Amino acid sequence: MGSKRQAASKDRPIVMTIYPIAGRQLFFKVPESFCRECDLTIRAVKQVVVELGNPPGVQVRIKPWLNYLAQALFRGGWHPPVVTINGKRFSQGVVPDAAALRAALKKNLPPKE
Repeated sequence: MGSKRQAASKDRPIVMTIYPIAGRQLFFKVPESFCRECDLTIRAVKQVVVELGNPPGVQVRIKPWLNYLAQALFRGGWHPPVVTINGKRFSQGVVPDAAALRAALKKNLPPKE
């Protein structure tokens, strides 16, 4: 069973999605001061990806929380900023721990050959 999972993860990219509340939302702009965690979360996620050597197949997507409210709620993201990895909630409402994020990404990366 494990080999099927690994084979599937080789073909599919790892998609990390961040749903911030700050910035452009629907038809208005939420000031950055409203959610300092949003900016810090975006920077932390991008920094971890860079520290891992910007592996091919890792995509970071930023989707405004209000614009994608149904999608965020479906994934359990009730309190922005929300971070998902392959559609599963990793964190919400706080800046994610870099070490935990790095470990979760490494777990989802295909093994090096």
